[in-house]
Amino acid sequence: MKLVHFVLADQFHFGMITDAGDYLDLDTACRDYFGVNPVKGADPSRFRDMKTFFTGGAESVAITKKIQEYIDRRRAMGWTPRAATGARFFFKPEESIKLLAPVTSGAKVYLLASNSKSHLAEQKIAAPSRPYLFTRFFNSLVGPSEPLVLSPHGRFPDVELELAVVIGQRGKHVPASRAMEMVAGYTITLDMGYRDLQYPPDGAVDWVQGKGFDATMAVGPWVVPKEEVGSPYPLKMELKVNGTVRQKGDTTDYLFRIPEIVEHLTRGVTLEPGDLISLGTLGGVPGFEFGNESRKLKPGDVIEGTIERIGGLKVAAKAEAPPPPPDAPPPGA
Repeated sequence: MKLVHFVLADQFHFGMITDAGDYLDLDTACRDYFGVNPVKGADPSRFRDMKTFFTGGAESVAITKKIQEYIDRRRAMGWTPRAATGARFFFKPEESIKLLAPVTSGAKVYLLASNSKSHLAEQKIAAPSRPYLFTRFFNSLVGPSEPLVLSPHGRFPDVELELAVVIGQRGKHVPASRAMEMVAGYTITLDMGYRDLQYPPDGAVDWVQGKGFDATMAVGPWVVPKEEVGSPYPLKMELKVNGTVRQKGDTTDYLFRIPEIVEHLTRGVTLEPGDLISLGTLGGVPGFEFGNESRKLKPGDVIEGTIERIGGLKVAAKAEAPPPPPDAPPPGA
């Protein structure tokens, strides 16, 4: 099951991509399904977006599978999927669909630093004694249909492939023994940053300049429910830039695993459905080869990350548009 946010003709949809590659709007489809198959206490509002879907937990996944079966049966009878109201809920990929990041605005986004044995080795540093996290905000996220944007203020942009956990329950003070109950599914992140800005000459690590610029982390292309992924250890991971392998390994390389991370984070933070935890990069990060111009991202580069049982996320890099002249009128003036 591939859960997605997408836009068609400026209209937002939450849904899924079928095995045939078609797009299904679950909000409209579930209302049609419940109209034909009444369920006492059914709440179709849970299918409005990723966050409300995950609030419904495993029941949302179960209902989605029933909707799929219902549509498949009716299509086999020659029926064109359309709700009783006449609204469409079935779309073809050639209809200029734009995939968005499968993250709802307002979600909290956490990332692990120094969280793989191979990455620690290339940095030549000791392993941290506890999960080392930083945050990103919504301005820095892009979806599968958007490019990563290269700022002229950073001299050494690089990119990392990471497995990300999507939270499905609200919780605080969650023990490691129950942490996996908080997980709804998994997605892929391509975490871009600027090593020269993150590690300036004065020695003070600057996460905002290094990792917080606009359009510097791609998320997607979908979320796969945890029931379909199974154990996240091991999952094979591979990052390519312009077809050349930059990173390759699997998730057993991670130092801290999901239960430890969730327990540590929820000591002071309330996690909510739709929040994202990106588990960190493997070794092979080009930022640790300062001076190697061939490893820097450039406009036009194509970045592709794949993770076993989840899929692949492919985006391009482009240069940021130059700022307007100092005397130019403000936008909309």
